Formats: sequence, C-alpha cells, structure tokens
Amino acid sequence: MNIELTGLTRRYGDAHALREVNYRVPEGVRVLGLIGPSGGGKSTLLRLLGGLDVPDAGEIRFDSTLLSREDNPLRSHRRRIGFLFQAFNLFPHLTALENVTLPLREVHGKPPGESEKIARDCLDRFRLADHAGKRPAELSGGQQQRVALARALAHQPKLLILDEPTSALDPEMTAEVLDVIAELCREGQEIVLSTHEMGFARAVADEVVFLADGQVIEHGPPAQLFDRPESAAVEKFLGRVMRY
Repeated sequence: MNIELTGLTRRYGDAHALREVNYRVPEGVRVLGLIGPSGGGKSTLLRLLGGLDVPDAGEIRFDSTLLSREDNPLRSHRRRIGFLFQAFNLFPHLTALENVTLPLREVHGKPPGESEKIARDCLDRFRLADHAGKRPAELSGGQQQRVALARALAHQPKLLILDEPTSALDPEMTAEVLDVIAELCREGQEIVLSTHEMGFARAVADEVVFLADGQVIEHGPPAQLFDRPESAAVEKFLGRVMRY
C-alpha cells in the first residue's frame, strides 16, 4: 500500500474536518487501521482516499501518482477502490444479486452474463447464495453488510475502504462481519478501515493511526500504539474505550 498525504485539509463551513494532515503509509503495510474519537476526521479521510470527496488543500498520492481533483481522474480512481459504508447503502428495491451486478455492468462495463457469474461467486463466498433473490429488507443486518462487502469486492479492487463496517450491527452480527474481514486480511487484500473495535484493529492492522480534531496524533504498529502510546491523548482515549 503506497499512500502519501501532504498538507491534507478539508473544511465544512468554518469547521475543520482535517487540518493539514501529513502522513505516509510505511512500506509493507497491507492493513491500515484508523481509530480515534467520533468526529475526529476518520470518515472524512476515508472519503478523500476513496475519491468520494476532494480536499480543500493538500495532496493525496497513490502509488506515487497524484490523485487529481478533476472529475475524470477521480472517476478512474474510484474504479480501483471498493468502499463499504456504515449503513450498508444497498438499493432497497433490488435483490442482493442485483445490488452486486449493477455496478459491475454500469461502472465496470461487464456484460450481463459475466456480471451475474461474478456476483453469484461473490455471494457464495460470503455464504449468501441462498439469499441472492432477497431484497435488503428481507435480510438481517449482518447479511446486508455481507452483501455490501460482496459488492465492494466484486470488481477486485486494489484497495478496500471500510468505514465503521460494524457500527450498525448487534454483537453477534458484528462478529460475523469481522470474521469475513479478518479472512480478507489474511488473504492479503489491501484495506484501510476505521473502527471502534479496538481488539479487532489490534489483531488485523499492520499500522494504526490515531486521529483526533482532524489531525494525526500518533501512528505506529498496533503493539506499540496500544501498549506504549507516546501521546497523552491516545493513552486517555484507550483508557476509556478499553476499560471494560
């Protein structure tokens, strides 16, 4: 994973979501975890990395190539990214199969027959073959998120971006989805994820970044950041969220 951020800034009105963020993913990192308090800038950073939003200032480089603010380069970049949202974002009037095939046809230009075969293979991989004909309202939360994950992976993205993928799930469904993501990590998929599941971040990430107030406060390998944080803000945050 070769990502470099230089002076990255994003404002919404008078509020800074990101403030001149400078960070480069260390060599060899395949899974990058973002942690920190709500409102710290994690989702904004993920949207910028995925090309769903553009910065007010600063640069993002993927594989040493500048991610342009122009529409066509952004569109090309988005085709290389898989994005999993907090709230599933499935089309409610389409079946699970149709939710996966639609972007394959309309965005990636796959013919209908090939799109359906890829989609069925993805649904089968995530144990959803028997639910291909169901609409989102007929699926559990965990099943909906697995459909969304199948959709994000169907076109074999270079980078998978996960924005709080379990925030809308109960504990049992959370474990179900985390198991699937952990399997992807073991397979070598490049992933950037934000999460409030500290144990999961520690287990799967090669590098963890702590974001607060729109800034990178600290980053490093999980064992270092969780066991020996250098920042008082990180130590205080971990003391609160890992108390129980």
